Amino acid sequence: MKNFVLVGMLAAGLAALYPMQRWIDSSSPRDTISEENLYFASGPGIKKMSLGLDALAADIYWIRTVQYFGRKVIDSGVTGASGATKDIRMDLLAPLLNIVVAIDPHHIPAYHFGAIFLPERDLPAATALLEKGIRENPNHWRLYQDLAYIYWQAGNAAQGDEQAGYYAKAAEWYNLGAAVEGAPEWMKDLAGLMMMKGRSRDAARAVYSAYLASEDANVRKQAIDRLKQIRSLDDMDAIDSLLALYKQATGACPSDLRVLTPKFRSMNFSLQEEGLPVDPDGFAYEYDAGRCKTTLNRWSTIPR
Repeated sequence: MKNFVLVGMLAAGLAALYPMQRWIDSSSPRDTISEENLYFASGPGIKKMSLGLDALAADIYWIRTVQYFGRKVIDSGVTGASGATKDIRMDLLAPLLNIVVAIDPHHIPAYHFGAIFLPERDLPAATALLEKGIRENPNHWRLYQDLAYIYWQAGNAAQGDEQAGYYAKAAEWYNLGAAVEGAPEWMKDLAGLMMMKGRSRDAARAVYSAYLASEDANVRKQAIDRLKQIRSLDDMDAIDSLLALYKQATGACPSDLRVLTPKFRSMNFSLQEEGLPVDPDGFAYEYDAGRCKTTLNRWSTIPR
C-alpha cells in the first residue's frame, strides 16, 4: 500500500509539470535562447522528489532526452546528404543527460548516448559524463570504450602535440577497458591502432564498427552513416587512382566513367545498370572530366 501511494504521488507530481511546460512553451518564442532554459531542476533535487523511485524518474527524463534530441533533428531539417547532427544547436542535451545520471548513476544508455552526440558540442561535459559513468559503473567495459571514443574524436579535430595527447588518452582508456572482465580482445587492438594511426580510415572503420552492436537506434544509425561515408571515400580514392592511370596512359582524362566499367567490375565495385559506380546508398558518383575527379552525387544521402 505504501509503495502504491508513493507511485501515485510521484506520478501526480510529474504530471503537474506538463501543463506548466506547455504554458511556458506557448508563451516563449521558439527562435530565442529562452527555449534552451526551460523546465529544469537539478538532478539531486529531482532525485529527492522521486521518493526513492529513482529508476522510474530517470526513465522519464531519459525519454524526455531522446524526444528532445529527435525534435531538434526534425526541426532542423537535417536529412540525407547533410546527415551529421553536430551543427544542430542542443543546449539542453548535456543538462538533460546529467539529470538522468544524477537520479540514476547506473543508467547506462544515457552514458552511451552522451558519448556519441555530446563531444562535438561540449567536450568537457562529455568527458565528465563518462568519467562519472566509469566511477559509478567500473565493471561496464563499454563505458571505457565510450570515453576512449570521445578522446579519439577530439584527436581527429586537433593538430600536433594536442592531437597526439588525445590519441594517447584514447589508447589509455581502451587499455583500461580491455582489463575489465568480459571485455573483447579488440579493445587492446584499438588501443594500439590509436597510437599508430589514430586519424586513419582504418581506425575510424574499427571504432564505428564497434558501435554497430549498440542497443540505441540513434547510435547505430550514426555508426552506419559513418561507415558508409568511409566506404564512399575509399571508393572515390580508388576511382581517382584509375583515372590517374588512364590519363597517364592516354594523355587525357576519359570523357565518361563507363570507359572504366571493366576495371570497376574486376575490382568488385557496386555498379548501376549502365556500368557507373555507385555509393553505398546507390547514387552514382559524379565525375568532373576537367579535373579527373569524382565526388558524391548532389542527391546522395551519404554524409559529407
